[in-house]
Amino acid sequence: MNPYTVAFYTLGCKVNQSESQRFAREFEQKGYRVVDFEAPAHAYVINTCTVTQMADQKSRKMIRSLRKRSPQALLVVTGCYAPAASAQMDAADIDLIVPNAEKADLADKVDQLLQMRRLEDHPVKIIEETLAHSSLKGLNRTRATLKIQDGCRQFCTYCIIPHVRGSWKSLPQMEVLQQASELAAEGYKEIVLLGIHLGAYGWERGEKEGLSQLLEKLLNQFPEIRFRLGSLEPMEATPALVELVRRYPNLCKQLHLPLQCGQDQILKRMNRPYNTEDFRQKAAEIRRMVPDIALTTDVMVGFPGEGASEFQQCLDFVEEMGFSRLHVFAYSQRPGTEAAMMPGQVTPQDKQDRSRRMIALGDKLSRRYASQWAGRCQEVLVEEAIAPGLWAGHTDNYLEVTFCWTTAESEAMESERPADIKGCIQKVRLTGKPGCKPDSWEAEVMNSL
Repeated sequence: MNPYTVAFYTLGCKVNQSESQRFAREFEQKGYRVVDFEAPAHAYVINTCTVTQMADQKSRKMIRSLRKRSPQALLVVTGCYAPAASAQMDAADIDLIVPNAEKADLADKVDQLLQMRRLEDHPVKIIEETLAHSSLKGLNRTRATLKIQDGCRQFCTYCIIPHVRGSWKSLPQMEVLQQASELAAEGYKEIVLLGIHLGAYGWERGEKEGLSQLLEKLLNQFPEIRFRLGSLEPMEATPALVELVRRYPNLCKQLHLPLQCGQDQILKRMNRPYNTEDFRQKAAEIRRMVPDIALTTDVMVGFPGEGASEFQQCLDFVEEMGFSRLHVFAYSQRPGTEAAMMPGQVTPQDKQDRSRRMIALGDKLSRRYASQWAGRCQEVLVEEAIAPGLWAGHTDNYLEVTFCWTTAESEAMESERPADIKGCIQKVRLTGKPGCKPDSWEAEVMNSL
């Protein structure tokens, strides 16, 4: 039996989270025991991010903190910050750097090093310290992430990712189907398909509708699994893909379309492949086909050249679009990108002020979208117990719902329901009483599991 233990810490995007989940499964297949990041382990893998300056700082801080508290463990760094880590950090801090292009061999590389070092002869010493983190979200047999695509050729002027991830690379369809089958066998009820440029799935093979073709196969082969799409470039939400959202009950009625900015001059400076009218028409087309769909988005504030007028235009456009949820972030200069050298850099204070205003608008829009579901029935993927008898999860349109077994109907079936309903799909009626978040609701149970 393999005597080794391994732990993971993931920073950044959902693609990184999906990769960490895959690493964990690969180590388990080698006989490793995956432990919490705070626990003693023979090897620690830090999957880093470099999308912003803050991400760089978090990556460096975690590497140094881990080395300090676990000096004898094997410290492995991968992810988008990995190339910079070799130049910016002391070589003694890191035992192994695995570039993105070599992630497929990460488990093998770590295993070889551990065999060489014979760490079982040297007990791992841990300095007692509690770290606020999320080590492997998703490994709770409810929602899994599956990375099917990597790389990008868009070269938005603010983005370093094409430089560190490279060009398009897509998993073969058969490999995606196989991995989905393994996740289904492990008990997952929802699979989120991810990619750095998800809509480009299959493009390097000449498959211009590759994502739609793959998705239809998944939906038919796994009707018991709920599938959700990760971030999708707005113009790549094709009619064929949206038609699948309309037709298949196991495809979540939610699309994340990153707008980035609702002002045409700024979009052009960002090198985004659309303008506001393009986005407006695309959103209208999607809503005609799927009227109740949740459209979520990313909005960047403080891009070079964004003055008060441009920001107000962006605010107005975002409100017009009526998104159900916003992810708001401030522009961060990344060395090596075109935007880092642009004139008109926005002050940190203006970025902070604009972030607050955009977040407030996002909360308002989330409440507005959620309000239309009061009194309606939805199916919830039960993800966690937040108190005895009180459960929480998400609907397919990504409303957060809490419910308890307090109705007469639920009390009548008390003896029939399992003690732990995490991972089950539960039908509920949204009561109309908002939860603690702008797009969350309390609900009552509609039927037995």
